[in-house]
Amino acid sequence: MELRWLAAFVAVAEELNYRRAAQRLFVAQPAVSQQIMNLEKDLGVRLFDRNKRSVKLTDAGAAFLGPCREALGAVENAGLLARNAGTGEYGKIRIGFNAGFASDHLVALVRVLRREHHHLELEIDNSRRTPDILKLLRTDRLDIGLVGGPATGPGLAQRAISSTRLGVLMVDGHPLAGARSVPVRALGDEHLVLLESAPGWSIRRLVEDSLERAGVVPREVTTVADSTTMLAFVGAGIGVGFGSMNTIGLTPRQLALVPLVEAADVPTSLVWKAANDTPALRTVIRAVERHLIAAVD
Repeated sequence: MELRWLAAFVAVAEELNYRRAAQRLFVAQPAVSQQIMNLEKDLGVRLFDRNKRSVKLTDAGAAFLGPCREALGAVENAGLLARNAGTGEYGKIRIGFNAGFASDHLVALVRVLRREHHHLELEIDNSRRTPDILKLLRTDRLDIGLVGGPATGPGLAQRAISSTRLGVLMVDGHPLAGARSVPVRALGDEHLVLLESAPGWSIRRLVEDSLERAGVVPREVTTVADSTTMLAFVGAGIGVGFGSMNTIGLTPRQLALVPLVEAADVPTSLVWKAANDTPALRTVIRAVERHLIAAVD
């Protein structure tokens, strides 16, 4: 079964006239007749009832028309994908991110790609620590990563997006909730709700470094296993938590996220494997350069 037989069948089925079908296909009418005969022989059924005055689809022809159109459409779409693959408008991009530092950037990037490059297929990984994302990039299990903190490693390339600062999370009724910033020394009187310690860059490490530099010992510390529990405790007024200022979009309405004055700035970056030089990846990098970096300068 040849594609030109299918094209001839669809043309005749839609025109119900061999002459017009031939004109539509830019071939001679006998060629169309021969292609229909070849197709009917191959299928073992008659597709048209025809005489000198009319052409009609048989029941078999009517049943064959829909799948035939779908098959030709699939072939055309496959060709389009192949032709456009080099433009970077098609392909799959696997995105890793560290929610503690880059959730707002992830939302901004996905919004841009869906608006301007909607043929790209995006696969969003779970939130992970920065070292884990870098490992997945090096082993080709991710295409790009949005991370906070040091983002260097053998074989990796990056674009700096912005820098962020640690913020203090507190319920709206807290005395410091309306402040423009919170000094580290103010944390000495607070009950802190912190996530479990983890190697590498983390919110907890930033908190502990800030407290140590300022010589501040908090009144009480409760350690929780996940950010959901931390937010629940803070929302209930049990204590104050922490998050980067790049996560304002994730902050519940009843909470305030206020910058910590003496906290060190933390860089956020787009990272990818340098050898992974695909058109789709270049499209994403250009989108970041045009939109995300400008948005945070």
